[in-house]
Amino acid sequence: MRTLFQRFAIAAQVLPFLILFMPALSCAQGPITYRVRYDVATPQVVRVTLEFASSSDTKTGIAAPFTLIMPRAVPGGYAQRPYDPFVINMLAHGANGLAVDAQRDESAPRWIIGRSGERVVSIDYDVDVKRMEREVVSAADSSKVRNAYVGLLGYSIFAFIEKHESDPVRLEISSGPAWPIFSTLAPKIPAPISTLTAQAADYYGLADSQIMMGSKLRLREVPGENGGVPLFLAAYVEGDDDLQLEGSLAREALDRVVAYFGKAPFAHYTVALEVLKPLSDRHEYNFSMEHLDSGTFYFDTNRALVTRASDAQREIRRFNYAHHMAHSWIPKRAYGENYLPFRWEMAPIIETIWFNEGFARYAAIEAFAEAMPREKAAHYRRERLDRLQGIVDSAPPFLRAMSLPELSREGSFLYSADFRTGMNLFSRGALMAAEMDDAIQAQTSGEKSLRDALRHLLEWSAENQRAFRVEELPQIFHEATGVDTTAILNRRLQPVQ
Repeated sequence: MRTLFQRFAIAAQVLPFLILFMPALSCAQGPITYRVRYDVATPQVVRVTLEFASSSDTKTGIAAPFTLIMPRAVPGGYAQRPYDPFVINMLAHGANGLAVDAQRDESAPRWIIGRSGERVVSIDYDVDVKRMEREVVSAADSSKVRNAYVGLLGYSIFAFIEKHESDPVRLEISSGPAWPIFSTLAPKIPAPISTLTAQAADYYGLADSQIMMGSKLRLREVPGENGGVPLFLAAYVEGDDDLQLEGSLAREALDRVVAYFGKAPFAHYTVALEVLKPLSDRHEYNFSMEHLDSGTFYFDTNRALVTRASDAQREIRRFNYAHHMAHSWIPKRAYGENYLPFRWEMAPIIETIWFNEGFARYAAIEAFAEAMPREKAAHYRRERLDRLQGIVDSAPPFLRAMSLPELSREGSFLYSADFRTGMNLFSRGALMAAEMDDAIQAQTSGEKSLRDALRHLLEWSAENQRAFRVEELPQIFHEATGVDTTAILNRRLQPVQ
């Protein structure tokens, strides 16, 4: 989240995993096609079209009535972030080409499409992206239409058909001007001009992707030492920024995190970067968000330029990349209860945000420390853990009096809205991870570490295809290390003494 295991034959990493985590649903025989078009003739909006493949040899479309749903919550968002207010001009079409009813449920982000006996072959709607950016003050949660640039978060523009979340998806993107188009689903450099086609395993894969297009879009592939996972940098910059340096910071972060976890759960990774002039004093920048195989990173022009940044500021940027990259493992692919399958209409109550945020943060710390000489690594680790302990020590008494499950329940809605909640969750979680790591290394004479436990957890998650229960965590870690961490877990879950 701001401040996204190894089951991997690379070609088959994401598709079977994601499908298995979605609810059992009725599926069409062919993919649902999503078409996205931006035209400068209507600069406020993007047009989205859903087209449905044949569901039998003799019939086309989907039998009505059915429900179309627009997200109001997103994975790792820990808040309600409604996108349905920006949907306009909803139209549905039957097999005969005529319009069918699309009735809005005013109490929910839902539209009831068609009547019994009808079949629907397509749905069109517009998303008012300009209004979205004005009204959603967090840059990390909004799509953008700027000067010669469009940046789209999948879950902010794509609705889904209830009971068809597991259907495969075909995506087609086009622009009225002959603009380069980039999708994190199918990153290509140079970017296709005017039209791009991509595939997603299901709605989750589509919703958690990003689209960027425009004559001011800047793209580069960042090579790594001895190959490594392909890394793409897709950037829109209002002002100045050193993209070569950004790319090198991101490349180092990705290589270190992949080395820590052992394998990558993606065939490629994209850093989607926007450096923006603030729309108003109310708008919030300098946050980031994780996704399955990408991260979105937002800075205002006053804090962006890494060329003039100090070494300390560059280290902050590098760690920010690594932390959000680590989320592609934790919690995107190893997580506690209520994280997946995701409930798109309402933010779920999650009691393990301390794991999502704290263990991923600690993994990023260790990923860098492992590449350092012993003494430097110890200093780096101690300095970062001291900062986290300082956050806990200076927390208001009412936060210290909360157990971690209670604090996580609050953080399910307030993680960034009241960032004291978020900071204490990731701090207390990371300190738990550090104590477990110290115990494992001490009891195994350095032969094992928390890294071995987390790698095993990722394998366990892929094999069992479900969330872990908190009480299962020590046993899973014990299987990999031979060390019992139950006492540490139970003590750290309690209020701070």
